[in-house]
Amino acid sequence: MAHDYSFPQELLTLPIADRISYFQQYTMAHPKLLIAAEKLKNAIDDPGFFSLIFLFGPTGVGKTTLLRRITQRLLASFHKEMELDKGFIPIANIEVATPEFSNFDWKDFYLRALGVLQDPCIQLPSYGRITNLKLKTSLEAALKHRRLKVFCLDEAQNLSKVASGRKLRDQTDCIKSLANLTQVKFVLAGTYDLLILRNLSAQLCRRSLDIHFERYKVENEEDLKAFRGVVQTFQRHLPFEEEPDLLKYWDFCYERSFGCVGILKDWLSQALATALLDGAKTLTLSHLKSSAYSHEQCMIIFNETRLGEKQLEFTPDSSALRIALGLESHHGPATHSTSQTTDTTNTKSRRSTTGNTKPQRRPVGGGENVG
Repeated sequence: MAHDYSFPQELLTLPIADRISYFQQYTMAHPKLLIAAEKLKNAIDDPGFFSLIFLFGPTGVGKTTLLRRITQRLLASFHKEMELDKGFIPIANIEVATPEFSNFDWKDFYLRALGVLQDPCIQLPSYGRITNLKLKTSLEAALKHRRLKVFCLDEAQNLSKVASGRKLRDQTDCIKSLANLTQVKFVLAGTYDLLILRNLSAQLCRRSLDIHFERYKVENEEDLKAFRGVVQTFQRHLPFEEEPDLLKYWDFCYERSFGCVGILKDWLSQALATALLDGAKTLTLSHLKSSAYSHEQCMIIFNETRLGEKQLEFTPDSSALRIALGLESHHGPATHSTSQTTDTTNTKSRRSTTGNTKPQRRPVGGGENVG
């Protein structure tokens, strides 16, 4: 049977490492990615209202792929300007490192940021002690000199790893200060752990934007259809002599990836390596099972994902806000509450004479009450 290859046919003659590398580097413009990318593009193109952009979603949903896609798009759109000005860098990306001792290291952050901006000061011999303030000042100068449009911080949830809860607000205040002083937009991308940083102050709420990069959910018919399409596209790009029938096992693919395309791709990459090293001509269910996350691992990831999703679920009931603003009382609308109070007062007034003898009924001018 003729094979309608979706990958370069010469891959079948190349070493296993090249075939694995091809699939690992392959990216797919699936619907959820395109939606998140469009929102991020619009936020970056905005004249300047949002200084911080929070991009969050479950682990393995494809946030790093999205940042890479936005970077490529922005570099392409500013290609001519970059040719005219060799010092111009429109976009830069760093991965926020996990702190060693449960306390975020700003010095490490500043040095990594200066490194990607190719700042010459980090190559020069230092005289005196290098303080965080000196590095922060150097970073501000580098951001302005490079005329940066946007700075992307991947794994930004690591900013929240501080020894004290009081310092959480300082973390985002430092990033917001950098954005304000340099007029550079910062994209903070991470897992749902990033949510703890996004609403720490009224100023931050006003000047930041949330973008939720969602997974595919099987209870949604459109999501289910799109996920099956993702599975089918991946199977056509796996460099085997015979195309595997992953669509036959789409439910197992969903079960162990939770609808996250990044997890699915990493899983298929590992299964591809296993199959090729076994000398297999195609990918089978046994290869999938041997490379999948265990049931226990899946439950841990899924529970964390659902916890994050619940924090973002829309709540139509605004009664708490309306009560705080004085538009409602705990018993209902403010106007109803006033009426109810008036009625209660009148009732008490009517009942206040109960048990009192009326003056006209008192004996007057004689009888047993006369002393």
